[in-house]
Amino acid sequence: MQTQELLPPVKEALALFPDKFSDESVYAGPLGGAWAPGRVNLIGEHTDYNGGFVLPLAVDRVASCGGRRRKDQLVRLWSTHASEYAQFTLEGLPQSFDEQRQQLPGWARYLLGVATELVRAGIVLQGFDAVVAGDVPLGGGMSSSAALEIATAQAFALFSDGKFTIGEKGTTLTYLEVAALCQRAEQIASGVMCGILDQAASVLGLPGKAILLDCRSMEYRYLPFEAPNVSVVVIDTSVRRELASSAYNERRSQCEQATQLLQKAILQADPENSQARQIKELRDITPEQYAQHKDQLPEVLQKRAGYVIAENKRVLKVVELLGQNDIEAVGAILWQGHAGLRDEYEVSCDELDALVEIAQSVPGVLGARMMGGGFGGCTINLVRNEALDALRAAVEEQYPARTGRQAVIDICRAAAGPGHTIVG
Repeated sequence: MQTQELLPPVKEALALFPDKFSDESVYAGPLGGAWAPGRVNLIGEHTDYNGGFVLPLAVDRVASCGGRRRKDQLVRLWSTHASEYAQFTLEGLPQSFDEQRQQLPGWARYLLGVATELVRAGIVLQGFDAVVAGDVPLGGGMSSSAALEIATAQAFALFSDGKFTIGEKGTTLTYLEVAALCQRAEQIASGVMCGILDQAASVLGLPGKAILLDCRSMEYRYLPFEAPNVSVVVIDTSVRRELASSAYNERRSQCEQATQLLQKAILQADPENSQARQIKELRDITPEQYAQHKDQLPEVLQKRAGYVIAENKRVLKVVELLGQNDIEAVGAILWQGHAGLRDEYEVSCDELDALVEIAQSVPGVLGARMMGGGFGGCTINLVRNEALDALRAAVEEQYPARTGRQAVIDICRAAAGPGHTIVG
């Protein structure tokens, strides 16, 4: 078995497979592995479901499935994180989704969701057994669920015996079609009405590149994200919150309300404004229109709309800076983004704020902000390499004293997207 070129979680899944699944009589194909990366989002938080812009990069942390194709319609799984088995059948999907979902642990529901959406898309699937492993922090704001979903789609492609393919034009499903499919899978599996940021970032990743994605048109382009003297540092608060219970859906609803009220106010002020009639999301409202009409909103909706409109502007400013290869200047915009998430969107928490404040006190940290849905998870930090040790020392000394928790510090690189391979 040649696995020396594979990432460690893929190797782990493949190595564990013979111990966890040993019934040779059920298999109809060789051993293979599939994987997909987590992501960090440089800027553009909570803009995806408002039709706005995001600027993520895939990172060198992956979710993986290592296994073999079965002769039947059963999918059997072993999770290294949960240390438990789970199984479901492809028979009866999508109609059997709700009944099967109730019988599965949370992590396995994402795989069932992907299978369900693939079947709904007309894809003929084959069952498989697989070990599920990964080194994307679970619930840490680096999109472990999206990585698992994209890896699952890759696994089904791998074990379908060539019946469907994922890629660019000429394939059964394009990368962005897979991203949208996995977004729907997450929504039905978790109950969180997530945007497409996480899945698109995972499926589109390229080494040394950030991805500017227009979440309405789904147009995207790559920007250079390599600076030999600057590192991307992800610091995990060790705080875990379920997005469904962390007011994520409430924020989405508030943005929709704000859009409707702002559109009404703009039209009342100028009934002949044809552009205002085309307003569908906060992305369509300019900063000038918001400033003129924000008093028509309740205070909480002013905050939500003000943050999203400003955040879209921040994304485009970072794009401009990256186009000039000025990664260092991006840092100041991260501080601004965190302040907006903390004070206007109100999705931060004491632990996230503590990490950002500690980072701000360390010379050589260019910028930091909370990342992900909020209420826990990670911060993203842009740090000059000579300041890495000082940041680590400051976090290790001050964070436990302030929060009673231990933080986990990791350095990430912009990395490639998903893949799969037969190994023997």
